Amino acid sequence: MKKLKGRKPLFTAIILVLALSLQACSGGNNGGTSEPAASKGTESTSTAAPADSPESLKPYEVSIIYFGAPQRDDALVEAKLSEYFKEKFNATVDLQPIASSEYKQKTELMLNAGEPMDLVFTASWLNFFGNVSKGAFLDLDDLLAKYGQGISENLNPIYLEAPRYKGKLYGIPTNKEITQGKAYTYRKDIVDKYSIPIEDIKTMSDFEPWFKLLKEKEPELILDFIKESGEGMMYETRSDFRVIGPTPNKIPLFLYDYTNTDNIQIKSVIDPEISSIAKAEYELNRSYYEKGYINSDAATTTTDIGDLRKQGKIWMQQAVWKPGADIELKIATDNKYDFVSKVIEEPIVTTDLAAGSMFSISRTSKDPERAMMVLNALHTDPYAVNLFVNGIEGTHYKKISENRIEPIADSGYGTSALFWVIGNQLINYLKPGQPDDLYSSWKEFNNEAKRSPLLGFVFDESSVKNEITQLTSVIGEYRAASTGAIPDPAKMLEERNEKLKKAGIEKVQTELQTQIDAWKAAQ
Repeated sequence: MKKLKGRKPLFTAIILVLALSLQACSGGNNGGTSEPAASKGTESTSTAAPADSPESLKPYEVSIIYFGAPQRDDALVEAKLSEYFKEKFNATVDLQPIASSEYKQKTELMLNAGEPMDLVFTASWLNFFGNVSKGAFLDLDDLLAKYGQGISENLNPIYLEAPRYKGKLYGIPTNKEITQGKAYTYRKDIVDKYSIPIEDIKTMSDFEPWFKLLKEKEPELILDFIKESGEGMMYETRSDFRVIGPTPNKIPLFLYDYTNTDNIQIKSVIDPEISSIAKAEYELNRSYYEKGYINSDAATTTTDIGDLRKQGKIWMQQAVWKPGADIELKIATDNKYDFVSKVIEEPIVTTDLAAGSMFSISRTSKDPERAMMVLNALHTDPYAVNLFVNGIEGTHYKKISENRIEPIADSGYGTSALFWVIGNQLINYLKPGQPDDLYSSWKEFNNEAKRSPLLGFVFDESSVKNEITQLTSVIGEYRAASTGAIPDPAKMLEERNEKLKKAGIEKVQTELQTQIDAWKAAQ
């Protein structure tokens, strides 16, 4: 990765300011509680409104910190983008990619230390709301109205309901699919070979006869790949239950019936009804593990399912679905395999999903107006966003038609997953295998998506932080129980629930319900 510009050379300097910097983020202090920073009054090198020509704006370099592995030709793309943006509004860019495995830790350090930066990739799963509450990002409402008109015109309005805190906007979502359904996704050649009726497979228990058959006929396949790090598709046997925060990593501590829009009642995982569902699923996984259907290293593996899928070892996976998802998987296997999915859970728009890929503007930005201009271009200008995502024509890809490209193998750029990170995915060039109507189908998918009754709700966990820390620790201790690799999962579940109760799950549930009731009443 290129050395980050403006970084303090001494790590100790970061540590010294870590605890104090965010307390001073806001313009004032009300009873010791920090408020998110606002764009009004922020020091800026640009004029109050953009002038007619870029020459009337002072030169400014917009740093872009984003979620993506550094690539060999990052500097070439940075130079091309800078050349283009300099002509448009006298701005250059400083691209700062950070690998996914390091992204959260590094950006948290940078934000806490108050490092100078402009555009920062963030998401609900990257502690976006926590960072907003600490004042790390600017309020974007005025900036969006003045310099982001193209974003407002192109982005589904539902997107802008999610990244709000106390009514103010702090993130601009990537324009892509607004929600995802849960699905069972299969290698099509295996489905066809054995005439597997995927329409009839709606829960994990329905797989039993097919697991048994494939265990005998296709012994090289991993029939049900599970990793300890996730809860899989828990509660899919009752698809009207949906998980709600507030704990990190979407740990399913609290659930609600999303079909009951008038009377939202939160249940916790120790609720007898929820616990009964979990017990049945844990025991089913244990049965499958003992029969050899689940990978033997389920409790410890760090292997990425994508690597196994490319090797042809995965025939079925529990996945999220959107239009084109099966084609994306095919492309990810270098077009070795075709995939087919059966959606088993209705997609709804939740705060987590709508805020799942965004850019915010750091409170330390010296020119937030110029940062918004760059972000607006990445949402509206096909040349700019495709240069960022796919690289340079002739060097990193070949243009096949007006809206379709063919990536050049080992070109040094364009192999990362930037398409879902940067700007407006709906104006990205199409790649081999993607249908011509991919983006129109996404727009239709977005327009027809069902809203969660809790869309826009954000839990303020400040009064129960200690309890949440303890609850998260307990969940981590018992994660492996859901993999099937642990004997007597029912006993483990009972032990876990007792510890959750002692850790304060009922107190957090009460606070969560109180806030939801107040939020609902204010709508």
